[in-house]
Amino acid sequence: MFKNSLFTALRGLKANKTFTVLNMLSLIIGLLVIYIAIGYLRFEKSYDSFHSQSDQIYRIGRTLRAQDYAVVGFPSWNDTEAEAQLNQIKGIEAVTGIAASAQFMISNDAQFVRLDQKQIEETALLTTNTPEAFTNIFDWEVLAGSQENFARLKNALLLTASTASKLTKQTSYDNLINKTLNIGDQTYTVAAVIADVPQNSHFDFTMAAHQDRIAYWGRHLYVKLDPNTDAVEVTSRLNDAFLQIDPRLATNPTYKGHFLQKITDIHLNSNILYELKTPGNRTYMYLIGAFGVLIVLITLFNYANFTLALKTKQSKVIGVRKVLGASSTTIAVQFLLEALFLVLFSLPLLFLSMYLVVPFFNQFMGVHIASNPLEDMTTLGLLLVISFGIGLLASVAPAILLSGKDTLSLFKEKLTQRRFEHFSLRRYLVISQFAILIGVSSVSYFMYRQLEFINNKDLGFQKEGILYTYTAADDIDVFQQQLEAIPEIKAVGNGSSFGIETFNNVQYKLEGSETIFEDANQFYLDYDAIKAYELETTLAPSIFASSENRKRRHLINRSAAERFANLKKITVNELIGTQIITEPSYQNEDGSYGFPFTIDGIYEDINAFSLKESIAPYFITVSDGVRMGGMSIVAFDPVSTASTVAKIEAAAATLSQSFPLRIDFLDENFQQLHAQDTKTATLVFILNGIAILLAAIGIIGITLLLIVGRTREIGIRKVLGASVGQILGLSIKEYVKFVVVGLLISAPLAWWVTQKWLDNFAYSTSIEPLVFLVVALLVLLLAAAIVSVVSYRSASANPVESLKTD
Repeated sequence: MFKNSLFTALRGLKANKTFTVLNMLSLIIGLLVIYIAIGYLRFEKSYDSFHSQSDQIYRIGRTLRAQDYAVVGFPSWNDTEAEAQLNQIKGIEAVTGIAASAQFMISNDAQFVRLDQKQIEETALLTTNTPEAFTNIFDWEVLAGSQENFARLKNALLLTASTASKLTKQTSYDNLINKTLNIGDQTYTVAAVIADVPQNSHFDFTMAAHQDRIAYWGRHLYVKLDPNTDAVEVTSRLNDAFLQIDPRLATNPTYKGHFLQKITDIHLNSNILYELKTPGNRTYMYLIGAFGVLIVLITLFNYANFTLALKTKQSKVIGVRKVLGASSTTIAVQFLLEALFLVLFSLPLLFLSMYLVVPFFNQFMGVHIASNPLEDMTTLGLLLVISFGIGLLASVAPAILLSGKDTLSLFKEKLTQRRFEHFSLRRYLVISQFAILIGVSSVSYFMYRQLEFINNKDLGFQKEGILYTYTAADDIDVFQQQLEAIPEIKAVGNGSSFGIETFNNVQYKLEGSETIFEDANQFYLDYDAIKAYELETTLAPSIFASSENRKRRHLINRSAAERFANLKKITVNELIGTQIITEPSYQNEDGSYGFPFTIDGIYEDINAFSLKESIAPYFITVSDGVRMGGMSIVAFDPVSTASTVAKIEAAAATLSQSFPLRIDFLDENFQQLHAQDTKTATLVFILNGIAILLAAIGIIGITLLLIVGRTREIGIRKVLGASVGQILGLSIKEYVKFVVVGLLISAPLAWWVTQKWLDNFAYSTSIEPLVFLVVALLVLLLAAAIVSVVSYRSASANPVESLKTD
């Protein structure tokens, strides 16, 4: 019996090639999306789990004011000697429950790395003075050398495989061990080569250096807890220990305490300052997962529709089999076998699609999903379960509907001649497809429009034609003189950069007021930087024209000015000369509190950070003595970008510096702030295209079925005088109500999803109801176009041929 059912199933698939091909195409596309969606979700949730002791590793953070910090400074700026830094580590490791503690910092400044005559540029140099704990707490795959030598030897170096490959052409890295390298002006000995840091790590580095001490600012601190230790209890003991390590914390009114953050929670559950890598976004992760589920549903609906269509078309064949003695169970088993065969036939093409498509997805999203499913058996297992699940679920309806019918009813009227209303399940499936299509398309449109809004919004200062150069600090004055001599350059200034992640706030209060705020950001610019940014200020033009007038001044933005004016019940202009006290809780050595400055002017609001951040009070200290290391702010003619950059590089080449020139463009920095939003929106747009394709395949299949079932009806209508256009109109009319119902179902859900996404932004577009109507109309036009093309052949056929009995 099984053998007979097997051959019958294969013959049934072969006899209906059109439906089989459409079904396989829909299934392959849907399963490919499912595989990528599952892989992406698993990757996002797998961050830092590759460390064997990840359940015991925690990062120490600090809360100052109302902000949490991922960096922990030393007790004072001057207390950075090696012994003092290690004493703090010893104090932490003395806390009951803490087995080890490691500290490091990572510099993203470009560095020259020299080995013999070979020189390369690298960034992301990690420095640590706790190398033993660093290699004990974290797991790094050693390819050559030993981590023990890294921990034992001062100025030892770990190279990642990518960096090592740039320094040697040999396939083995053993020749690099014990070699002397120069990084900038420092000399190191290579102790080991390790595999590249996995992509699902919340921090990344290209080299790790063992030094006596590390810099004061930017230190990240980690601990490994003893097994079965309560992190909450350790946190309490740790805070007590920090009061001993740094007694000033007890008198610091802005200090709120330290906290422990589990390493595997950092990527998706962290919203704190100075992260080493942009954290993930749960909202986006769930959004992509939801879109993956919707694609699964469309795939399932297509499969169910096609399967039902194939079986209703074969009603007489089923009747003949029942006359010949086939039981309902036998016929139901045949249905299930056909579904399983279709899945099996689709798998080779599915695996080929994975091999071709997944690498592009990995590169675009910055993730790692195995393009060979055999490398990720868990995801493959889930995919196979879903694949066969779709096949079995899609076969249940026809198996129940047709195998249980009595033999006589199967021979009466062709089941395919019935309209949709006689098959409520199929009607619901088609409506669901339209609802998903309208919802996904609407959300995709709103996301695209929000990105357009971000790119085109007036930020309050000149964004295009601004770049930042980074050179050695000792060469900054000479370098800037050379830049000013370049004709395409309009201005060269010093100070704070814009288009960056938000940083720590300052507390402040207005003179004569006891109300303390803590939401301001402090910037530093010289007068040339203000001209470069084209900030609109109340400062007189004569101030910029004369070097004698360019004294130290303080500006506040209009948002701050309006707040203070309302507080004092005065006009904004009357604030000039008023004093603001920053950090008013901090007591100076002379007994005074805070750091006062006088308001010398007001400037118009700017969006210095991401558009996810509301404009808050911003203070600018203006002084020609401002320097930000080796950074220069350069305003240039954007029409001549290429030639300007070439001349800047030529000027930098004349400097005898040990650091490579780095150039960042301000508009690209802003784009990078929203890179995650852009990638997610682009991915949603692609998924929307896939949903449209799958829906189109489904409409083609169902229309083909209906046309076959209504061939006689079409012939009769033509004999009675109906035109081709009228017949096509009747075919399209059936879909109108499906689209209307789909709109009513999808619009509220799409509105909610869109609003949740827009809530991530402080500045966003509005959701217009008319968009849903337009999208529904476009979906209807798409369906009408497909139906018209598919139906035209039958509608224009000779009615005599149509009326022939089969």
